[in-house]
Amino acid sequence: MKRLQALIAAAIIAGLIGLGMLAIGVNAALNSNTVAVSNAPGDPAVDVSADSPQAQAQVKQLQDLIAQYQSREKQYQAQVTQYQNREQQYQAQLNQAKAQIDQASAQLQAYQQLMIQLQRSGLIRINSDGSIQVPRRGFFGGDDNGG
Repeated sequence: MKRLQALIAAAIIAGLIGLGMLAIGVNAALNSNTVAVSNAPGDPAVDVSADSPQAQAQVKQLQDLIAQYQSREKQYQAQVTQYQNREQQYQAQLNQAKAQIDQASAQLQAYQQLMIQLQRSGLIRINSDGSIQVPRRGFFGGDDNGG
């Protein structure tokens, strides 16, 4: 029973859709307000032959536009070249700065190693506040008591 109701409902819906499509098709076929199809841009009512002054003016205008675009492209290419040159200069400066940082870091490590060796050998004492003390020693390398 339910299958029969579903089939009837489907047939009614399909029929309504088919009638709607048929009505739209008939309307389109009988419509007299149509426009001719054209692949060319612009006004299809104007017939422009290749020898007419209007066609020559359009060709000249298009050639001028092409020349302008080519000129702009050259300017943009020149700017790109300038930016690439600047980028190379900045990259060289960056590499130079990195080399200087590496050199300074190596010097800092050498100084740190020196300070550690001086502290281990007892020649200096580094306090918790960062100050450095040089202990007094006797003339012959003795301790602070002169012995």
